Amino acid sequence: MIRPLLTRLSIVSLLLWLGSVPAPAQQGESSPQEPPDPALSSLKKSLILPGWGQLAEKHYFEGAIVIAAEAFSLYKIVSYNRKGNTYYRCYREAQNIEDAVRFRDLTEDYDRKRNIFILTALGIWAVNLIDIYVIVKNKKKQKQTIKLQLKSVDQKGMVVSLRFSF
Repeated sequence: MIRPLLTRLSIVSLLLWLGSVPAPAQQGESSPQEPPDPALSSLKKSLILPGWGQLAEKHYFEGAIVIAAEAFSLYKIVSYNRKGNTYYRCYREAQNIEDAVRFRDLTEDYDRKRNIFILTALGIWAVNLIDIYVIVKNKKKQKQTIKLQLKSVDQKGMVVSLRFSF
């Protein structure tokens, strides 16, 4: 029962993968190579380590805050997990009902705290990705600007400059 299902899933996966592979270019056609987008690398950095993309985009304060918050959340996850496991062992080895109930309550309390920090870490990660997306989006908008500047050279004249950025 499971083997035919796995075989079918393998065939479907292979077909989907083959459908996503681009066809080779015909002779005479040349496909222009797009330069790698440096903003994408910032998104990838933030995907790997929250805050790294902000640091790459020179948003040092935001990057430091995100890295510190994520590190604190991960520390608390590990800490509460260890405490919960310790009290669970005590619960399993308890000699009387009162101790078993107390250790079980402590285990559940630390497990609940651990789960809250897991959700917090995921939230920080999501906010980090939204933030880096906004930073990259605004950076692209800033590249496409028109600037008009008036500068006073000396008392006799002024310089007008018009700058286009695309």
